[in-house]
Amino acid sequence: KEDSFGVLDWGRGVWTYANTWYWGSASGLVNIKPFGFNIGYGFGNTSAATENMLFYEGKAHKLSEVTFHIPLDENGHETYLEPRTFTSDDGRFELDFMPILDRNSNAKVLFIQSDQHQVFGHFSGKVILDDGEVLKVEHLIGFAEKVMNRW
Repeated sequence: KEDSFGVLDWGRGVWTYANTWYWGSASGLVNIKPFGFNIGYGFGNTSAATENMLFYEGKAHKLSEVTFHIPLDENGHETYLEPRTFTSDDGRFELDFMPILDRNSNAKVLFIQSDQHQVFGHFSGKVILDDGEVLKVEHLIGFAEKVMNRW
């Protein structure tokens, strides 16, 4: 209980034949208190709400839209093992990400394909809770993924 953390992936939705989603999560301690987040987009219509949340000391703090800034190489292709940033349109989620491992696969059979990059690494930066409190995040282990499916 004191040193184990996790997140429940509670997926829902009706998927189109071709879709791409972005999802990230991390859980651990900030200021010696339980902290975590769930971020993402591409899961469907998020005009009413997003799945972006901070969790601190057992309380959820709702975020607006979060963008995954995946760097490009000299040929314009995404590069998954380079440092990147994550930002929110409300300025409350501003984290850098230092990748460690890209767990990737690209399975394709006829007209079905799943191209996945689940990158594990460390998040550092700042987040702002609903009440305006600023939390400094340092080397929080987590993941960020980009998955493209045709099924």
